[in-house]
Amino acid sequence: QASQEELKAAYRRLCMLYHPDKHRDPELKTQAERLFNLVHQAYEVLSDPQTRAIYDIYGRRGLEMEGWEVVERRRTPAEIREEFERLQREREERRLQQRTNPKGTISVGIDATDLFDRYDEEYEDVPGSSFPQIEINKMHISQSIEAPLTATDTAILSGNLSTQNGNGGGSINLALRRVTSAKGWGELEFGAGDLQGPLFGLKIFRNLTPRCFITTNCALQFSSRGIRPGLTTVLARNLDKNTMGYLQWRWGIQSAMNTSIVRDTKTSHFTVALQLGIPHSFMMVSYQHKFQDEDQTRVKGSLK
Repeated sequence: QASQEELKAAYRRLCMLYHPDKHRDPELKTQAERLFNLVHQAYEVLSDPQTRAIYDIYGRRGLEMEGWEVVERRRTPAEIREEFERLQREREERRLQQRTNPKGTISVGIDATDLFDRYDEEYEDVPGSSFPQIEINKMHISQSIEAPLTATDTAILSGNLSTQNGNGGGSINLALRRVTSAKGWGELEFGAGDLQGPLFGLKIFRNLTPRCFITTNCALQFSSRGIRPGLTTVLARNLDKNTMGYLQWRWGIQSAMNTSIVRDTKTSHFTVALQLGIPHSFMMVSYQHKFQDEDQTRVKGSLK
């Protein structure tokens, strides 16, 4: 309950008492310096009405809470308590997201053929045929979460749903990842779905240099036609701060060699890729714009 004048007087008295320059003995000087810093920190807290109110309610842990620097000053103790609880909830949510690392994607395919290749003669007598017909012909949704088991082991649960031209299905996968060293990790994967049979996979990651890494993925897909093996190897290199280069070789049902360059910045994501394979060979250019809003909205366009 001390006033500002009483705080200043006590601060000056303690500063004179514990000032390091008043002590010649090295041990006493070290102790005096530590006490002098504590007195200075205490005065900074108690001399400010807001930090003093926070300290009175929550103690030192309240002062260590991140986010007070953006809080409007001159608040009542009740408002400070409410703000502290909000900041604590946000910190717990961030901690949970960091532990579970949730990821989700939604992609939609739009058929805009009628914009470029119309059948005017066939539909010229149909009401409303002057407007192009644009359809959503496919959609894909995926979601994954992580659950740390130990300091080196993590379980990853993921699932996806897809539909195209009225037909759809989904799958669910469980992966167990173990970090083997500072340079690599291994992962076992088990999956099942209604479009494909059971899946067993093994994935290995290894850093070759600080800017280059390689991944190898072996998979066995069980179906009514038998066991279908597959192997995928990816060599990647960091070209600069925002650009990655990839070289991929895939063997199996759809064997191919693929090379791509991906540039990712705060506001955009650009990809150019070239693939030579059986049965598909193609070149693709894709651009994605990231809006700087709270929902992290993105708009993507691609040419293939």
